[in-house]
Amino acid sequence: MTSAQTTHNARSSANLRTLTLRAFLLGLRENMVRAIWQPFVLSLGASMPLLGLLESIGGFGGIVSTAMLPLGGWLSDRRGRKVFVVLASVFCLAASSVFALAGWTHAWRWLLPGVVLLGLAAIARPAIDSLTAESATPGARGSAFGLTSTFFAISGVLAPALGGLLAQRFGFLTVLLVGVAMEAATLGLLAVVLRESLPPGKRPQLVLSDFVSMLKRILAPPARLRSFYLAVTIDAFAFGMGATILFGLLSKSYRFTPLHLGLMSSASSVTWAVSQLFFGQQVDQRGCVPFLILSETISVVVLVGWLLARSPVAFIALHGLWGLAVATWMPAYLAWISNNVSEKQRAEEMGRLGAFKGLLSFPAPYLGGLLYNAFGFRGPILANLVGAVVVVMIMWRFVREPMQPLD
Repeated sequence: MTSAQTTHNARSSANLRTLTLRAFLLGLRENMVRAIWQPFVLSLGASMPLLGLLESIGGFGGIVSTAMLPLGGWLSDRRGRKVFVVLASVFCLAASSVFALAGWTHAWRWLLPGVVLLGLAAIARPAIDSLTAESATPGARGSAFGLTSTFFAISGVLAPALGGLLAQRFGFLTVLLVGVAMEAATLGLLAVVLRESLPPGKRPQLVLSDFVSMLKRILAPPARLRSFYLAVTIDAFAFGMGATILFGLLSKSYRFTPLHLGLMSSASSVTWAVSQLFFGQQVDQRGCVPFLILSETISVVVLVGWLLARSPVAFIALHGLWGLAVATWMPAYLAWISNNVSEKQRAEEMGRLGAFKGLLSFPAPYLGGLLYNAFGFRGPILANLVGAVVVVMIMWRFVREPMQPLD
């Protein structure tokens, strides 16, 4: 092994450790704040459709996030990974501060710029996934994604319940301020420790016409990826209508407290943390598609449970099962797309995939809020269930393993 290879391997190992620690810190903040986010929004006087609209604007699959994904992926392949990871943390810190301001003033209107800032942070999502992929060999990427996901899950074992307890005892603002402090710590870590993984010699030129061509291709994915694109887009739309706004639905329909919601999140994080490394390794050994199908099947069981359950205890138990759905999905999803594209186009393709499903699914949380107004709790959950069943059928019938890793 040459000295250059030794240096590259050492840098890759260091980056994987840094990304794992980032996932842990991100999980502390996100799990704590996410557990109280929807009841917090409703406490400011927002309606369920408005809550859904906020998720549609700047949530994980919101329209602002969607717009950032292809831009972030394209730029990351040409200007490197680290700068966008750090920039995203700046956006998250600004968003967390605006959310705290909304809690201080008791004005939901501050949430609008806050969710836009949070959506802008999605510019780093392709870069982070590419950094993780580039920190491992093609045959070990399931394990690498499993490692970072495990530490995100570990942080969620206690953080959501702690966030719910703090909110009940001291108010939502306390939780939001803790979130600001955690994001500041994450920003410092990334700025100082993270190293670039994409050498300048492997970066295509920054040509505007190439970006325009890429945008034109967003709704026309490569033939070998189309079945996967279709399946994950239907998945995003279905879960956007139901699972994305679940905590708000439970707060409105069954008067669940922030502590109940925090315990639900903690339950899912326990099973996720315990099982994630195992499933990541199994993805490397047995392939991605079986675990994508398994994840969606577990989700179908959980959704049926949501339709039948009423008590906090039942929903906490179901959320424990939900953690297995996440643990089987994440490494399989990320390894599948990583191994289907070359290194030079990895971040761009991840951004295109995110943009494709985001453009077609971003209205889902708002529609879920409208379904709640029309049919109550069961309306959005039943719509989610139908979509999940369709995804299982598409994955089973049409999605195949990568022929070989492309690097």
